[in-house]
Amino acid sequence: MKFFGMGSIVVASPSLKALRDQFPGAELHFVTFRSNKDLLEILGLTDKNYFVDASSPAAFVRTTLEVAAELRREGCDLLVDLEFYAKFPLVLGGLAGIPWNAGFYLTAEPWRRTLLDVAGVYNHYFHTKDIFLSLVYLLAKDDSYYLDFAEFAAKYKYPKIVPTPEERNNLREKLKGLGIRKDQPLLVINPNTSPDLAPEARKWPEARYAELGARLLEEHPTAAALYIGAKGERAYVEGIVHDVGNPRAVSVAGELSLKELVVLFAESAIVISNDSGPMHLACLVDVPTVGLFFADTPTLFAPLGTKVASVAPPLYSIPLFTVYNGKDVVMGKPTDEIKNVAARSVSLDDVLRVVRPMLTETVAAHPRHTN
Repeated sequence: MKFFGMGSIVVASPSLKALRDQFPGAELHFVTFRSNKDLLEILGLTDKNYFVDASSPAAFVRTTLEVAAELRREGCDLLVDLEFYAKFPLVLGGLAGIPWNAGFYLTAEPWRRTLLDVAGVYNHYFHTKDIFLSLVYLLAKDDSYYLDFAEFAAKYKYPKIVPTPEERNNLREKLKGLGIRKDQPLLVINPNTSPDLAPEARKWPEARYAELGARLLEEHPTAAALYIGAKGERAYVEGIVHDVGNPRAVSVAGELSLKELVVLFAESAIVISNDSGPMHLACLVDVPTVGLFFADTPTLFAPLGTKVASVAPPLYSIPLFTVYNGKDVVMGKPTDEIKNVAARSVSLDDVLRVVRPMLTETVAAHPRHTN
């Protein structure tokens, strides 16, 4: 079970592959929020999926009971809880009558360990992909010292999504309707982050996203800068695009399905993204990706791929929040009161120093990006 964070589900995807390898006779059933349905279909790593509707309290209760009843009918043997601090998976597993539980526990919550038959160790010195994999390793190897874990973890990477020529062509036709030529190099910028966890602390000032696009378009006169976002982020993104002041800057916020977004990443020369779900989605097509970390740490959530980089302020205060405080309170303040002071310490030039060499190499490797 994994409910929170579309990007976290991508990060957990190697663990699904590892479960398949280590327990080849087992069926993998995945439980998550309904909002993650499209992502699970794109990943295609599970045998059956169940969805809890969190759109309203009534829908949440109703679908929780429905999913619990379905799981009970299936007779599931083991719950692998991939949440770090949420209690919901263990509650749902109890309602479903699942006899064995594997998951993580924090030392501040020793009672949680008593509910786990296999208790994994949360080690924040490792990338979250490997933290998830450590639980599968423990299930498969029963080695609490993790002596062979490095070799085990190295075998499992993100699945690679390869869009079909038809999907690429359809995406380019859609972009053509927004004024983007089919042969035009695409520079994708994601200025958004999840709204449920200190979003203002995790964003740059709006003006810097606009300045980033303006500078890149000046340096790459045939390229288009596409700013992405969900429907609810359209006004915010369009405001940034307006401030770029260049007709080659275009908002596609709310215009693309999740699958089309993945295809867009595959068509792009580079993706520059806040630490959020789209950054991890870009890794599924192995596009050059730069992650912007203004509140969390790339140690845990850096993009993974052939050509990736992260930008983060070298501050003692980073990460501003962790699983140790339930990502709820930091610096003595609720997350909705935290400002983007750390983000403002990262300059435009700090980001450009990382982006420029990656983009230059990409353009050199793809002649169609030099038209």
